[in-house]
Amino acid sequence: MDEALVKAFRSLKPPCVELSQLVLRFKSKSSTGKQVVKSTESLCSILQDISRQPNALNEKLGEYAFFPLSHIFRDSKELPTRAVEVALQCLDILITCAWRSHISSELGKQLLILLSFLAGGNSVAAETEHVNEELGAAAFQCLRSLFSATGNAGLGEKAAIESENIPILGHAITVVLDGMNNGPSARVRLAASNALDSMIVGISDLEALRNFFPGIVSSLTKVVRPGSGPTVSFKLLQISVLTLEKILNKVISDQATSGHVRNLQQSDTSTSKKQKTIDSWVKATSSQVKLALANIIPLQYHERFEVRITLFQLCINLLQNCKNSLHQSIPMMVETLIVLCSQNGSENALELIEKAKRIFLVDDELLELSKSSLHDWILALPRVMQSNNEGPKRKSIARISTAFQLISAENVNSDILNDAIAFNLRASVSSAIQASSSQKINAVPEGSLQVTKLLQSSSSAEQMVEFQPVVLNGVSQRDSLNELRALARQLKVLPISDKLQKEIIKNLRMTSGDEQLASLWLSLQLLSSQSTASDSVEQYLNIPDDPEDNDLLDEVYSFSLDTLSRPAFEDESNWKQQALALEIVALQAQHQKRDFRPELVDALYPILERMGSSNAALQHHAMTCLSLVSSSCAYPSPGALIIDNADYLVNAVALKLNTFDISPQAPQVLVMMVKLCGPGLIPYLDDLVESIFSILACYHGYPRLVESLFAVLHAIVEESAKSPLLAIGPASAPIDRQPTYQPTDVSSVATRLRKLNTPTADSSPPSSSPPSPHPSDPNPQTNDEASSPPAPTVLLNTISLLTQHHLTTTSLPLLLSLLSLLAHAFPPLSTHPDTLLPLLATLFPLLMTRLHHDASPRICIVAAEALSAACRAGGDFLASRFHDEWDGLRALHRKYQREMRAERKMMGPRGGGSGGLKHRAWEAVRGVVRAVVEWVGVTGGPMEDGAFEMLGGEGAGGSEREGESGDEATLLDPDTRALLHGLNPDRLWLLDQRTAAAAGRRINGKSEGEGGDGDGDAWLKAPKVPGWILKDVRF
Repeated sequence: MDEALVKAFRSLKPPCVELSQLVLRFKSKSSTGKQVVKSTESLCSILQDISRQPNALNEKLGEYAFFPLSHIFRDSKELPTRAVEVALQCLDILITCAWRSHISSELGKQLLILLSFLAGGNSVAAETEHVNEELGAAAFQCLRSLFSATGNAGLGEKAAIESENIPILGHAITVVLDGMNNGPSARVRLAASNALDSMIVGISDLEALRNFFPGIVSSLTKVVRPGSGPTVSFKLLQISVLTLEKILNKVISDQATSGHVRNLQQSDTSTSKKQKTIDSWVKATSSQVKLALANIIPLQYHERFEVRITLFQLCINLLQNCKNSLHQSIPMMVETLIVLCSQNGSENALELIEKAKRIFLVDDELLELSKSSLHDWILALPRVMQSNNEGPKRKSIARISTAFQLISAENVNSDILNDAIAFNLRASVSSAIQASSSQKINAVPEGSLQVTKLLQSSSSAEQMVEFQPVVLNGVSQRDSLNELRALARQLKVLPISDKLQKEIIKNLRMTSGDEQLASLWLSLQLLSSQSTASDSVEQYLNIPDDPEDNDLLDEVYSFSLDTLSRPAFEDESNWKQQALALEIVALQAQHQKRDFRPELVDALYPILERMGSSNAALQHHAMTCLSLVSSSCAYPSPGALIIDNADYLVNAVALKLNTFDISPQAPQVLVMMVKLCGPGLIPYLDDLVESIFSILACYHGYPRLVESLFAVLHAIVEESAKSPLLAIGPASAPIDRQPTYQPTDVSSVATRLRKLNTPTADSSPPSSSPPSPHPSDPNPQTNDEASSPPAPTVLLNTISLLTQHHLTTTSLPLLLSLLSLLAHAFPPLSTHPDTLLPLLATLFPLLMTRLHHDASPRICIVAAEALSAACRAGGDFLASRFHDEWDGLRALHRKYQREMRAERKMMGPRGGGSGGLKHRAWEAVRGVVRAVVEWVGVTGGPMEDGAFEMLGGEGAGGSEREGESGDEATLLDPDTRALLHGLNPDRLWLLDQRTAAAAGRRINGKSEGEGGDGDGDAWLKAPKVPGWILKDVRF
């Protein structure tokens, strides 16, 4: 060790001597400030190197190194600030590594005066704003080291500070407090707060510290109080709260105020007098401390966890050590402790709760205080929930939930809490519902495919498994909702939970409106938390369910079924109650698993009925409920559940229709069932169809009702067409149609002559044996049995005939549905002509009326599709009817052709030629003509002229171009060309020649005016078309 000291001395001697000489010559201006700064930095660097070596500095070396520094401190006003700052850094090293606790009282007093002056000013006024930032920070750092290294701030080794040194200590404290509040920068304020913290720890004279206690607490409160000054860093807040905790614990704790006097060896009279003085001081001070703590409590919601955890430690310390001396502040500290534990964003939140629990476990008084605070919060909760500000709501609920969690360790049972919690919780939720009652109900978009996707989903990933919030369903209200759910989980583990659930469930049938909705929501939350807890336990243990809990769930489930059995009105409060009832049904299914299947008799139809709601939220709830029920009952998909329980649903729908229930949900459920179950369900719908016919007869003037019922019939027709009994197989009899024109050539004439000259079976001589009067039939069969149509055919025919009474409606959606229904019904009926032909005879005039006289092109399009289907099904049965309507069809074609051209001009080149509504109507009319030519047959010259005009005339599809005269030359598409060729190939050839001539082209591809082969009749050569016989045609 001596060798290390000698080495350190050798290292310090040159810079110390140099610095002393430079400072002394600085007065005579023989040296510059830069030289002093450089020499001081050199000494500081050497001291830093030596301080890294253990035991390399002692008191003697410290005094030797302090000698040149004392010259700098003496002339600090003349020397550069940088020199004084580096000198303070050297002094800090000497205090912490050389002198340590061996600083003499005299030296400590001098250093305290010096550092106070350098940090803030003289004893008259502290002018911190005029102190250099780096210099002030270095001075406060030296003060911190001085307070830490010595007892009583170096003002004496005894427990009591001498009275003549009190002003020196007071000035130092004033400078430190001023620097902490009014420092020029955050660095200076942080250094001053660290110095104050070290001073609180270092001073052992409690009498002296009590004298400065009010000023210190007041300054700390000023720093910590939000909005009291410049922005405070979280580190400064953390140190300030920690310093306040230390001074409170040291000065005004129970031990300091009661045990301090007894430790003094004085007479009983003196001790009693001293104790009375302290008690009076504590009594006067505790109220002021309460005000100071009230200003600090807002830090409980500070964003930084470091600040909150420091405040938490302050509360714990005060509850443990200052329970008697600061009894006025204890309730406030209990509430603050609970609030700090309720911060969900806090790290190690569970650890904080466990620490707080240990405090309450050992102190019944604190436990009663927490119950009292909880009672007050519960009473105030309804008023808080009426506010539009979500912050207070969330905080209030979180406080209550955490308070229950803290007191649950002792299984406390309070009659006051039991009476207050049920009523006020229900009132709070009711207030929240009223506050959010003005939210807009979103309607289901028309044509939404969500229901179809759900019913067709086969994997669990495609199904809905989570309900959307009904209460507090706003985006800004999600935090409050989560806090309410957490509160329900806390209530479930308390001894009062059973009584609370019974009280809430009892009020379900005794209340109405928002109160009933609140009771239902609370029941759901309490039962859901129970179900979640039991599911997690059942993974490891097979524990039987509590019968009492099952009874409560069954009671709520019964109430929910009663709610869902009522008509689904679309008002605000009722749809929320229905949504919660759906959640209860799903909860019951999750609880009973496969045992819930018998309950589907009563529960399934109400679920499907809500899936047809126009309220998007209620529909989503119904779809989620159906998904959860299907998975709980071990069905592979919601669609499989519906198919397996179709008989229940048919009965439920039939009951609705038989009682003339005209709500739109029943038809929607029936449509869903028909599309899911397919043709297999059709034979069981005879009674339903009759009920639909009866309703249509009674409510003929209600378009929306008629539309929904015909939507059911449309679905039945579509699925009936898929029945194997109505399938049109390859063995079906061909449909008769009018024979078309065939060209006559030499070969055909020769064939006919050979047939005339060939003997036939009819020309053979008659047989000698007489014909049998009664030919035998091995399998005799009555005509009635052979000709009776199957049940699906009869159903299709009945539905199709019903449409004739509604084809005159003015409702566009209904008319479109009717025409589409007929388009789907005609093809499967074509296998039974005895049924089809009378139907066509009845409906054909109505279809032609809708085609000709309806102003809407959309009606024309769908009517044309129905007529095309009738042509394919009826064949030449419709020949005479189309012959009578042919002129009207040509006029309709010309009308839409003119409108199509006008529409095309209006749309311009960007609009295209095939996307307009008029163009689609024109194409639909041409589709009817194609069907007539292909399936019905064209007879006579006028019909053939019309067919060539409408199919091969102007404006027919393909590639088009417009000439100067305004007419359009068109090349026929392959399908149309094949039809016209079968009708009359000669006329088709002539049409091609005219089209080519109008376009200014030669038939062989050469342009006009070019020299040819000299054959003037070459342009009349026959085109290469199928069926052309003659190689050349010349006139």
